[in-house]
Amino acid sequence: MSSNEPLPATISQYFIGGMIPESSIPVQQNATIIEIRPYRGGWQCFEAPGVVPYWTGEKAKEGAIGYAKARAKFGRGEIRVLKPDGSIEEVIAFNQS
Repeated sequence: MSSNEPLPATISQYFIGGMIPESSIPVQQNATIIEIRPYRGGWQCFEAPGVVPYWTGEKAKEGAIGYAKARAKFGRGEIRVLKPDGSIEEVIAFNQS
């Protein structure tokens, strides 16, 4: 192709302000928020309504955090560890897109 020949339509769109095909636009993944909170003498991991596993024992909090980290492995967002009063004790960010 010489410099005087017009560009094919699909190529010229990228250089002359045309529309970019949807297939070339990156997909935005929603951020996931997982909460680890104290509950009835143990710790629960809240992912979504109906998905709330519960741990008891000396290492319950660590177990809940480990579970949340495993669930968050392929997404982006954060794990929020809450105090008994509902305030945030710790935020663990993840971004594995």
